[in-house]
Amino acid sequence: MNAIDPARWSTERGANSVFIELSSKLAEMVPPGSAIVDDVWNVLPWMRSTRNSSRRNAYFDAIKHPELRTLCKLWVLHGRLTNAANSLAAVEFRIAAMAALAHVLGARPLLALKTDDFLAAERWLRDSYASAYRRAGYLQQASQWLSTSFNMRLAYRNRLRNPIVYGRYGTDAERAKKLIPTDILRDLLNARHREGLIAKDKFFLSVLMVSVGTGFRVGELALLPCNCLIKMKGGLHLLHYPEKAGKPVPRPIHPLLADVIEDAVGEILRATSSAREIAKRMRNDPPLDWSGIIRDNAALSYFTARWAHGWTVDPAHQMINPTGAWYTKGKRFIDAIGTLEAVGGNQSEASRRLGISRLTFSDLLATQRAARNGKLPPVRNSKSRGKARESWNTDQRVISIEKFQRYCGVHVKLDRRMRIQSILDEARRLQLQGHSFPAPVADPTIEQRFRRPLAPLLRNQDGTAILHRDEALLIIQKYALSEERRTIEADFSSLTEKSIARWLSGEARSHGTGNHEDSVFARLGITDPRTGKVAKFTIHDVRHWLNTIYQNGGLTEDQIALIFNRKYKAQNASYDQTSSKIRSERLKQAVRDKVIVGQVTDSYSRLAEFSRDDAEDYLGAVLRMVNPMPHGICTLGWATTPCPHHLSCFSCRDERPCEHLIVDPADKATKAELERMQRESDLVIAAIHSQGVQSSPTADHFKRIRHNVGVTLDEIRKINGED
Repeated sequence: MNAIDPARWSTERGANSVFIELSSKLAEMVPPGSAIVDDVWNVLPWMRSTRNSSRRNAYFDAIKHPELRTLCKLWVLHGRLTNAANSLAAVEFRIAAMAALAHVLGARPLLALKTDDFLAAERWLRDSYASAYRRAGYLQQASQWLSTSFNMRLAYRNRLRNPIVYGRYGTDAERAKKLIPTDILRDLLNARHREGLIAKDKFFLSVLMVSVGTGFRVGELALLPCNCLIKMKGGLHLLHYPEKAGKPVPRPIHPLLADVIEDAVGEILRATSSAREIAKRMRNDPPLDWSGIIRDNAALSYFTARWAHGWTVDPAHQMINPTGAWYTKGKRFIDAIGTLEAVGGNQSEASRRLGISRLTFSDLLATQRAARNGKLPPVRNSKSRGKARESWNTDQRVISIEKFQRYCGVHVKLDRRMRIQSILDEARRLQLQGHSFPAPVADPTIEQRFRRPLAPLLRNQDGTAILHRDEALLIIQKYALSEERRTIEADFSSLTEKSIARWLSGEARSHGTGNHEDSVFARLGITDPRTGKVAKFTIHDVRHWLNTIYQNGGLTEDQIALIFNRKYKAQNASYDQTSSKIRSERLKQAVRDKVIVGQVTDSYSRLAEFSRDDAEDYLGAVLRMVNPMPHGICTLGWATTPCPHHLSCFSCRDERPCEHLIVDPADKATKAELERMQRESDLVIAAIHSQGVQSSPTADHFKRIRHNVGVTLDEIRKINGED
């Protein structure tokens, strides 16, 4: 039962009427199994994709200020109500922002918050976190939310700089560092055809091939359905479930990659078929919830007895077997007596036929003879050979608490262990006598109560299943990709970024670092042409590489944003690692083709009429730099030459925009920015005229901007045929 009434709590702290009205719905948004007063919420029910998780906890106790802690819960619930906080990361960043404020606020009440506190919290974040910029972004959101919902006079803006130094607005050095050399990807993907590849490399190389062909995020790869391949209109497409508000449309595959993508998906289907079969059986016959069983005394006794019966009736666990002796190394029973009779009683020949030593055969023979007399095998070591064995703790077949814990996958604490020890002791006694432990009377009620239905891999907002685990392409059975073939049947998972990272960088050690010598690059001998050392990159870097390929291939910003499932095309900028040299060459060609607007294009055209060489020399001189801006491209070298117009490209007095400005008529965002500048200039001029002032420095400034922007827009419309 919730002990906090959100509406009343908000009213007491000055919330506005709109938020108070919404507050009545907030209690309904708390995740099932939690209450507003709880400081730990399992927010997994909020998430569309469960992946491999059974819980995803949000820890509000990180906020030491009680009022801020409750406020943060309401903020999260409001975000849930408005679809702004549907992931654990979004909740955790909100908690981090409030925790920073709590550190600054101390013992003061919530209503004492002021903008200076947010600035102090920003400084604390800066000193405490390497990723402070993003956390401060949520601090800014908190400021805006409090101002809107609680009528607080707050005006905080994030002053920290984005640490990203690559992408369109970064440096050439950082862009080159971020961009994967194509040689590395080529060598890695060509390795798919090598002989003798281990199972893990075969599988992940196929996954990488799909990633290179599509640019999917890891989460999108993990949610690919097993029937993802579709052929339509002569091309290959992949069905997928997009993340981050992407468009749910089939992803087209480039014709040159269609065959290899189809082969890669086929390889993955073969490697994951057994895991899908297991997942299907588990969906139809849900596994037991051992974490719940351990907490229930009656259930623990019942299921322990049931397991003990199953263990002791297993033929491989027989301790007294007249038909054969247990061969520990081979993990099987051997009919030593029958083999000896078949070779006429010659023990040397019998041991050779079985492929074991003479001494081992002698021990097995003694074991089987003892079993035929209803006795356990005698001691085999040289000091006590022939005597009765007293301890069976190390025998693989004998029941024990350790084997029970491995089976149920949970640790049984001492108090619970004592409750079931009598069952295990009795089962052990019977097993050592050659008998099995009796099965408990079947209890359908308790069986059904502790079944744990397998959660879908992906679901709608209302909880309806969209994709079950047995329908996914990338479901991996644990150990299936390693040399270890033994596995618990229910032990499988979907693809994770961690599993790919381990393959790329080496198996993680106990303290969390990678073993670079065990990376796929080291194993396959793939080096970085830039350094000559063993190559390395992350799976997310593939998105940067493919984005840059598409950028250089001439796709528009809208097309690239659609392909990569981005909500805003401005996000392309961080992924565009095109060098300044390539940008400059593309820009030069655009000038030659007269497809961009600006004085550079006009000057080049006039020079080219008299001397192509002089025109090219001019072009090389003025287009050494490419500085993207919202309203065009600046060709001025900012590092060495100050802007002659004080960063106002359209305030020039010669009735033309700045000579260093170039505008792409095909860029819709640039055109929209120019139209915005023109509208705002009109508004400023109209406001000045309304005061009875016809001429002033400010009015003249905005008139020049309006005129020069109009000149540029006229040229754009003329080129685009809009006149």
